[in-house]
Amino acid sequence: MKNEVRCRIHRGCHEIGGNCVEVESNGQRIIFDLGLPLSHESETELPNVTGLTEPDSGLLGVFVSHPHPDHYGLLEKVAAHVPAYMGDAARRIIEVSGFFTPLPILGDVEPLSYQDREPIELGPFKVTPFAMDHSAFDSHAFLIEVGGKRIFYSGDLRAHGRKSHLFEGFVANPPANINVLICEGTQIGRKPDFAFPDEESVAQQMAEYFDLAQGMGLVWCSGQNIDRVVSVFEAAKKSGRNLIVDMYAAEILRATGAGDVPTPGRDGVKVFLPFSQKNLIVREKAFHISNKYYPQRIYPDELADAASESVMLFRPSMLKDLKRAECLNGAVLISSVWSGYLPSESKRIDEMKSLGIEHHHVHTSGHATVDELQRFIDAFPDSRIVPVHLEDRAGFEELSDNVELRNDHEWWEV
Repeated sequence: MKNEVRCRIHRGCHEIGGNCVEVESNGQRIIFDLGLPLSHESETELPNVTGLTEPDSGLLGVFVSHPHPDHYGLLEKVAAHVPAYMGDAARRIIEVSGFFTPLPILGDVEPLSYQDREPIELGPFKVTPFAMDHSAFDSHAFLIEVGGKRIFYSGDLRAHGRKSHLFEGFVANPPANINVLICEGTQIGRKPDFAFPDEESVAQQMAEYFDLAQGMGLVWCSGQNIDRVVSVFEAAKKSGRNLIVDMYAAEILRATGAGDVPTPGRDGVKVFLPFSQKNLIVREKAFHISNKYYPQRIYPDELADAASESVMLFRPSMLKDLKRAECLNGAVLISSVWSGYLPSESKRIDEMKSLGIEHHHVHTSGHATVDELQRFIDAFPDSRIVPVHLEDRAGFEELSDNVELRNDHEWWEV
């Protein structure tokens, strides 16, 4: 029997987000990522993969590269019998975010864990995860070996975060003899919306703004972007301020299991409980969450006195809480998210400006720059290269003569 290995990308050949890659060898299959499209406005159906909802011995497992919904978001629709694999911290982060936010959950799936560079054998497949630098904590790429073929799927990556050493070490010594590299291309053709090359420069600029502010420093960033939270923490320390996080961010930081992140109680890190989160905890009787932060809590009536010595992780939805606490005199707002999110909160930003709060945008991307993608691709000079997670396919073709453009749902031989 011919040992054919083939692949198809269910979503991602023409769009950023919603990744789903299927690899097959003689009727046995594995899936890499099962993500929601970023543009989903209605119910999104599972890809047409046999075995995700009904028993099928040919589907051996689903591997999730990292805990962003555009890579795991459809997992909650998958039947419990399907083996799923992800990092331990990624699982914990998804569980926390599922309680505090409307983000997708794991449903009936009980994920098994994988470890950096520890191979997992499933039928004819050997899958080896590689830890990568990305804005999502616990992010991985995968080496897939089957039928004498070697495929490398990049997941999402970058080279300018706080784990940049992972990228540098990887491109210096990449896996050999890769037949096909399936590579993300998010930043191809996009106008860069950040003037800061790395997390260190983000922290430095934030510290300078905090030094100038007479009141509280407010930083609008994702609580799941652990690198960015660390940058905010470093900036707070440089400017002689303490960090305040909301309870959702506190739980995410605990979920990482990392000892080098600003968890409550470390170096004066305090926890603020916004009204919406308080209501949620009371409604769900989840007092086990709030009780453990009792020694590190900071209450609304304490915020005004602490403002000039504090930096707070902030979301625009918390503005009402802070106005009520009368702690915004002399405050500065720093947005540190993708600039595409700013228009949705323009009314609140304008309201803050009307209160005399200066607004600055200090951000660096969670994805590889074009130059970084070029370096990554150059590490595989003899590999065929199939782009995914991108909009500018023609721009990606300029990175290598080995690029092959594929279409969603199209089977192709490895």
